[in-house]
Amino acid sequence: MSLAYRVVPDDDDHRTAYRRLLQYAFAPERGPDWDDEPREQPDEFEPRGLYDRPTDEATATATTESTDGRPPAADPATVDATALVVCGGLVDFRMRVRGAWRPVGGVTAVASPPERRRRGHVGTLLDGMHDELRRRGVAFAALWPFSHPFYRRFGYGRTNDYVVHEFPPDALDAPAATPSEAGTVRRLSADDADDVDALSVLHEKSATEPLALRRSADWWRLRIFRTWTGERFVYGWEDDAGVLRSYLAYRFEEPDETDGHRLAVDYWGATDEEGVRQLLAFLRNHDSQVATVRLLAGDATLLDRVTDPDEIETRVKPGPMVRVVDVETALSGLATPAVDERVVLDVRDTRHDWNDGAFEVGTVEGRTTCRRVDIDASGTGDEGGVVETVTIDAEALSQVAVGARSATALATLGRVEGTDDGVTRLDALLPRATPEPYLREWF
Repeated sequence: MSLAYRVVPDDDDHRTAYRRLLQYAFAPERGPDWDDEPREQPDEFEPRGLYDRPTDEATATATTESTDGRPPAADPATVDATALVVCGGLVDFRMRVRGAWRPVGGVTAVASPPERRRRGHVGTLLDGMHDELRRRGVAFAALWPFSHPFYRRFGYGRTNDYVVHEFPPDALDAPAATPSEAGTVRRLSADDADDVDALSVLHEKSATEPLALRRSADWWRLRIFRTWTGERFVYGWEDDAGVLRSYLAYRFEEPDETDGHRLAVDYWGATDEEGVRQLLAFLRNHDSQVATVRLLAGDATLLDRVTDPDEIETRVKPGPMVRVVDVETALSGLATPAVDERVVLDVRDTRHDWNDGAFEVGTVEGRTTCRRVDIDASGTGDEGGVVETVTIDAEALSQVAVGARSATALATLGRVEGTDDGVTRLDALLPRATPEPYLREWF
């Protein structure tokens, strides 16, 4: 048998097999017998899988790709749903990279049953996803890893860390949590188009950091107001003019043996300081209902807002990862402060030969250019003359490309190799982004 990378078809048997793989991987405590109705998925979400297929091509499923770069769907008439051996999903996002919106493939819901693990199937699935994205003209992939070392093996680099704050609600009794305006705090509805539109406008204004992702109305409705398995409360603060200036999306978690209920804030945003104060006041008002609040953030500035920061338990956790799936496309057209710089990158990509080799990165009118070049064993380039190169692997290049790390910092760690001048020129072309990148979206 061989494996075929396919779209999981919209067929009852195949979608049930897909959901069972996900359930075993992410919610095994629910047991093998369940009859939940499948939840509606956003339009951006596309299921993928590897299917067993006979090595005899006469009985194998079709291998012709669609014209848009997507693989064919497994044919329910010829492929049994039990042939699905590993699954995942691609999410069609737009991500802010160096000031411009670039397409990115969100890799999610990767699941393999225990009897098929440690056979390289997940790597084969990722290879299929990366090849598909490249054919679709998508240069970046991103994911939230269950294990950072695992995904580093496939060329992914960590983009950012995030801060987890846990505290009793009354820890917010401080001037910084005291609003100065009135306005209205109200619950927002996923079924109200005006509410969703207002949230979209607020998100565009508040999530201005590098690696922020655009959210469609569908994504708000099915991924912010909902989790994969449940619902979230979404509240917003409007000023007296009726303008939505901040919001919270949160869940209540059951207590364990020693703690009371927890209010877990998964998403929040504010256009200004007053909006932040309104959110903190809203959380503080849950002091009679929950024992703790958990708030995710991109930094630890909450500690500056409270009277006693020792009341807030703060920890930093490693965050999501990104990968360049097509070097030429990824490094072309990025905004750069460099005026007349040039560097040749010797990219080492053990998974994808289309990325493995030498690429010249330059600049034209404030934008980067990138093209593959040939360098022979003596170091002579395709235009003659000795070319000095900077050696970089796929993981490090991914971090540099999106501004998550500087080439100089990675060279200090031994992950970029080259002369000081070459590394400095790479930093001039692709400097570390400011403010710090923060990919906040769970997908």
